[in-house]
Amino acid sequence: MRRTAITTTDTLASKFQSHADVEHARERIHQRSPDSLADFILSLAHAPGPVGDQVRTFIVGDDVPETVAAIRERIASLALPTDYAQRHAQGRQIGVSLELILDSSENLLLPADPAAAFSPLGAVFEADSMAMEHCGEHDWEVSSAYRRAAQLMQTAAAHLPTATVAETLRELISHDGYGVRAPLNSVLAALESP
Repeated sequence: MRRTAITTTDTLASKFQSHADVEHARERIHQRSPDSLADFILSLAHAPGPVGDQVRTFIVGDDVPETVAAIRERIASLALPTDYAQRHAQGRQIGVSLELILDSSENLLLPADPAAAFSPLGAVFEADSMAMEHCGEHDWEVSSAYRRAAQLMQTAAAHLPTATVAETLRELISHDGYGVRAPLNSVLAALESP
């Protein structure tokens, strides 16, 4: 699975290699509302690591003392973390990654094409073993993300044939090795209720 993730990242990064690609991306961003851009930036502010640090610094960038303090804090964090701190940060990142994936599904796919959101949300559940095995002590955050994913699936399911949705949900539920697919039972029950 790691090779797929690297290939996907490489593919996304390759879309911003030329000046024309960057300008096209800039035009697309300008079409977004200020509120959606603010929400997106705030979602990144929760990310651990250098990206989250950069976004948090950007947010306080209009206040010189706060910016100086943020940069000093980032410099202090350059020290190598202990093994425990590194495992802890990696585990926390799983929950953050899931939440950002769900944000994209909820804010980009569901409003534009709810039916198209269903399959990627199913793929989130299919990746539960990776998430649970790598989240360490952050299983609550990951479980919470899966509860949210079930709610989003229910919203998307309203735009698809009931039989197709029910079949997919039953298949996902039948392979619940970590307990995070349990919320799909209520999605299926709501779907099958008269």
